[in-house]
Amino acid sequence: MLDLLICELSKIKRQKFIQLSLLGAFLFPIPLTILMAKDRMSFDQLFRGNVIFGELLLLPCILGVIISILFFMERDHDTLKNLVTIPVSKTKMILAKLMLMTLLSVLYSVAALGATVVGGLIIGGVEGILYRLGISIVLGVLISIAVFPVVIVIVHFNKSYIFSIIVSFIYAVAGLIITMIFSANPASVNPVASVMPVPVIMKWYLSLFPREEALTYIDPYLITTPACFGLLAVYALVSVSLTVVIYRRKEV
Repeated sequence: MLDLLICELSKIKRQKFIQLSLLGAFLFPIPLTILMAKDRMSFDQLFRGNVIFGELLLLPCILGVIISILFFMERDHDTLKNLVTIPVSKTKMILAKLMLMTLLSVLYSVAALGATVVGGLIIGGVEGILYRLGISIVLGVLISIAVFPVVIVIVHFNKSYIFSIIVSFIYAVAGLIITMIFSANPASVNPVASVMPVPVIMKWYLSLFPREEALTYIDPYLITTPACFGLLAVYALVSVSLTVVIYRRKEV
């Protein structure tokens, strides 16, 4: 698997989008820092704002494009038939691509933390950097898993990059809308929608930090770490299994 992961890395090292995607981690911390400095908000609020917009909204869109590049390069260059003669199982190929996507997701999340720390220094100070580093690494992994259902759609339809971007954007926006509705009125969220990956991640994240008194009404609806990890593990298992089945049926 390590050799396959290195192979995937070598194939994308010249992809400018993937190189630039890490810069997307700085997209939201900059305006959020300006707004929160003006309103004298805390570092906790800045970090939370970046998690909501920079990671739960933007990162799934970026990962959708990345996974499209990883799968479509072989289709566009007609190299899949050469790869399967090595021989390398398609299952291992898929796992290597998903592992690479997860690695890039973690790098993005850590870069976003770095940008947020700079913003925190501007608005007045930072705290708990090591703790937030651990949370950022875990968020990178969880958000990558949350995008696995999008991978199923991309692999199944095998369409253009534009299609993949649209699917990823709709998925990310839907997750953010459900999350925002949950923040405003937790009881109004449909039970099925409440266990979608992005809302689950947000409900777990909110349980990790002290909340303002105005947000204590969401406490009964938050979930524990075992519950979050368990749900995401189910999503990962089902999504990877379906992706493998669909990919194996594709013509070489």
